[in-house]
Amino acid sequence: MDLIFLCSFLLIATLVAHVLQRRWPKSKTKTKTLPPGPPRLPIFGNLLQLGQQPHRDLASLCDKYGPLVYLRLGNVDAITTNDPDTIREILLGQDDVFASRPRTLAAVHLAYGCGDVALAPFGPQWKRMRRICMEQLLTIKRLDSFSKQREEEAQHLVQDVWAQSRTGKPIDLREVLGGFSMNNVTRMLLGKQYFGAGSSGPQEAAEFMHITHELFRLLGLIYLGDYLPFWRWIDPLGCERKMMEVGKDMIAAATDTSAVTNEWAMAEVIKNPNVLRKIQEEIDSVVGRERMVKESDLTHLNYLRCVVRETFRMHPAGPLLIPHESLRPTTIQGFHIPAQTRVFINTHALGRNRKIWADVDEFRPERHWPADGSRVEISHGADFKILPFSAGKRKCPGAPLGVTLVLMALARLFHCFNWTPPDGETTIDTTEVYGMTMPKARPLLAVATPRLADHTYH
Repeated sequence: MDLIFLCSFLLIATLVAHVLQRRWPKSKTKTKTLPPGPPRLPIFGNLLQLGQQPHRDLASLCDKYGPLVYLRLGNVDAITTNDPDTIREILLGQDDVFASRPRTLAAVHLAYGCGDVALAPFGPQWKRMRRICMEQLLTIKRLDSFSKQREEEAQHLVQDVWAQSRTGKPIDLREVLGGFSMNNVTRMLLGKQYFGAGSSGPQEAAEFMHITHELFRLLGLIYLGDYLPFWRWIDPLGCERKMMEVGKDMIAAATDTSAVTNEWAMAEVIKNPNVLRKIQEEIDSVVGRERMVKESDLTHLNYLRCVVRETFRMHPAGPLLIPHESLRPTTIQGFHIPAQTRVFINTHALGRNRKIWADVDEFRPERHWPADGSRVEISHGADFKILPFSAGKRKCPGAPLGVTLVLMALARLFHCFNWTPPDGETTIDTTEVYGMTMPKARPLLAVATPRLADHTYH
């Protein structure tokens, strides 16, 4: 009965909107030229053209209509792009216009009423939070003060994998990498371990990890209630209720972005044994085989840095950047952009844009090797061909910590172990799941074989 009522309601609403649209006089603002985009339905606009993987749907629209595409999502204006020049214009050239965030239901329920530094709209409160992050929490001095804890967690990671490798069974890399990432964050924020020896226990750890994964899934939803107010009243899938439940349990602003990146990097390297061999040759030449990799070694591991950069190209932790919102009307490439336009920057499609990348589906770290042999920077760079941490005022303030955690975990695991798919499997499944972060659909399982002398693991 509820489904019949819902379908009837939507049909009537659509017909009424269609009639009103035909009879309502066109406003003067309609004469302004918007960017090209697909035809729109009454009420819903282009919402129904976005499916379970909206980053791929948006990429298809850019392929068809051009580098800047206009969408009408319910009653919200929106634009999307996967073009580096357009992205640079939005994030740097007009940073003061596009520095805000939309007040979505997910941000309200999951980020303390949009009180999180990543999700808060532009204004005095966001400026205060950003200043605290940059001047108190995430300074080089503060990050250096936790280097001992990061070293301990890197050693715990190696010892955990070494112990599991002795059984000969496949290792769940999502579990061990998630524990490494989470422990580093919670030890900084809460002074507490959730995984491994001395932790709070497996049940609390599992609950914390589940909440974090659910948080990022819900934050990534394109929820109809954000674009069609009447949908909040219906909410047939219970999305808003789930957001409220998770928001009550979320106790820290911990993220799984570094764990997701590490899992994808491990998957691609295990799929490409020649890449693993090159990584190990580089680490052996820099570190040797009688000690563990230290943070001070990471700047000298240029090929490993290429591997991380290639991982960000193919599998950005977030397929779409957190949406921006325009504070006032503006113009991009001669097209009118209304105030409060929502901006979807498609980092997944940017890394697979065939106009700027060759062989987009091949994992080829060598493409990032600088001609002059200088250090590989894991950031967007001047060309904006990848965008792992955004840019401008809303650039991720935790980027230095995230890069360090990714590099250290990968360096330790590739230096200490050889890796192969489980027996009977000839390849690694790379099916993805959409959310604010984009993990593999199934946890990565692999067999580890120690390659260093036993005494180095203790």
